[in-house]
Amino acid sequence: MMKIPASILNALAALLLAAGPVAAQAVSNPEPIGAAQTGKFPFSMAGQLVFKNGASYYQASGTVVWQRSVLTAAHNLWSPESGWSTEMEFNRARSGPSIASRQFATRLFIFGSYRSAAAQYGTDSVRTFANDLGGLRFSRMPASGMYAGWVADVTGLTGGPPAICLGYGAVIHTGNDLLSVISAAPFVQATGAFMENFSLTFEEGMSGGPVFFPVAPDDLRIVGVVVAGSDTPPSGAIRAIDAAGAAFITTYLHY
Repeated sequence: MMKIPASILNALAALLLAAGPVAAQAVSNPEPIGAAQTGKFPFSMAGQLVFKNGASYYQASGTVVWQRSVLTAAHNLWSPESGWSTEMEFNRARSGPSIASRQFATRLFIFGSYRSAAAQYGTDSVRTFANDLGGLRFSRMPASGMYAGWVADVTGLTGGPPAICLGYGAVIHTGNDLLSVISAAPFVQATGAFMENFSLTFEEGMSGGPVFFPVAPDDLRIVGVVVAGSDTPPSGAIRAIDAAGAAFITTYLHY
């Protein structure tokens, strides 16, 4: 399962209701993309995370963003109650029993303001989610030196082509297949780099997975990571890559 507190659903529901009623629209749910698509670049840079935090094991998602580094959500890597996660395993391009590469992380990093925000506002606060970026380093290259590109530009998320959100869901699905859900409406900025979309939902386990956006024909770049979701009302939330997020990636994950 995903390392997201259950109380996040109530927090997001309150936030969305406070924003007023949402126009009726179809809501897309995550579905497996299949082994063939999972193996195609840049989707093949995404992978399943399996780790221990405290006494429990969890599942989440991440993406190779440099030769030996993976981008994910901070809450997968650290919690106020149990500290740093351990036994962090990255199964790249997993599709059922097939795994392109499997490695254990040697170093973990979280966005500098995440711990202070979690301490002040709680782990299921929108202010904490606005700082919910993390990364992992590996001693060997998870994808033989290949990695997905990223861009610090949130303007595309608030209009333009749809975004493609990926991750390994572990509630409705088995957790071992890459899921995809495509936005049918723009994202809405809630607080800082925390953005919501009312046209899609995320499944637990997708947390830390990439949000791809077409910056040019045949050029998909990561513009954020999945951090939260709600079924009632339906929505998905991400931590977009802004200037501060770009500085985090270039400082700690450019490896």
